Amino acid sequence: MTTKRIHTTTSRTAEMNCLYRAPSSLEADAHYHSDDDLAQRLLPDLFRAFLHVSLFRVFLIHALPPPGVYEYVIARTKYIDAVFRQALAEQFEQVLLFGAGFDTRALRFQSQAQHARFFELDAPLTQQAKIRQYHHRGLVVPSNLVFIPIDFDKESLPDKLDTAGFQRDRKSLFVLEGVLMYLQAESVQASLQTIRDYAGTGSRVVFDYVQASGAATGEYALR
Repeated sequence: MTTKRIHTTTSRTAEMNCLYRAPSSLEADAHYHSDDDLAQRLLPDLFRAFLHVSLFRVFLIHALPPPGVYEYVIARTKYIDAVFRQALAEQFEQVLLFGAGFDTRALRFQSQAQHARFFELDAPLTQQAKIRQYHHRGLVVPSNLVFIPIDFDKESLPDKLDTAGFQRDRKSLFVLEGVLMYLQAESVQASLQTIRDYAGTGSRVVFDYVQASGAATGEYALR
């Protein structure tokens, strides 16, 4: 099996998504503004300072990434944030994030999520880098957040979930943000089957995917 970059270092995709989300919290335009005010705190200090320079933000948003990438990442973030708020308002018991990267929702929504448990799945090196940044930046890891290191292409997802204490048949939100397009077809099928096996009544799954003809984000109710 081919060795992927995430097997040897931090995911570049996770880093870039964090980089794009960081300036969005400073956007005045409601179409571009997101509530991820913690993303910038995970960036290097010098980079964080430059984010407050408008010309630098323009370069970062419009010149650095390919056309449309920034808009796509922010639209996806806002959409899934809305799904999160709704799920927590409806007293979902568990949230499982696939390929969580530098996602900060377990911290950002903590005041609304005292009743829920968060589980984050990701490649070990990327997950370790995130935990180090949390500690380095003085961001407290809440007691209801469980980190699960996994190689989706090599390790058993059900075994990982069972060991971590993720429970079957509970009302759960499953989030696959920026994940499916990077997995082998067999891993995608296995992940979706696991969601089906573990989802309780009223559960939902939200995901995005990219193909040659374009990208899409969707939410589906389970059972």
